[in-house]
Amino acid sequence: MSSIIYVVPWAICDTDSVYVKKVNADEKELPSKGDACEEWCIRNVIKNPDRRSKDVFAIVDVYNGFADSLNEKGMSVFSLTNSEDHLTELGYGKADDKERDFIKTKVLKAV
Repeated sequence: MSSIIYVVPWAICDTDSVYVKKVNADEKELPSKGDACEEWCIRNVIKNPDRRSKDVFAIVDVYNGFADSLNEKGMSVFSLTNSEDHLTELGYGKADDKERDFIKTKVLKAV
């Protein structure tokens, strides 16, 4: 059975960790780029680069796609809702070391 794996590449005060939430693919339609995800949006959707698994990785954009336009205007984001506590409340958990390394080297590299 395949899963949709929602990935938050970093959280406030914990930039070394990757936070993930796994959802059975049968329960939901596959997400698309720009779809809403909690109070954020999906930045990109990537099929598992491993190819042995049918899992799909949905990279969550905690800036809601505004980071580039804000940087162009010399502005910065001053309020983010991706604290560790908030992510835990939403069902996200820290990826273990092996999973974090795989996501950073294989999945996020494809973004």
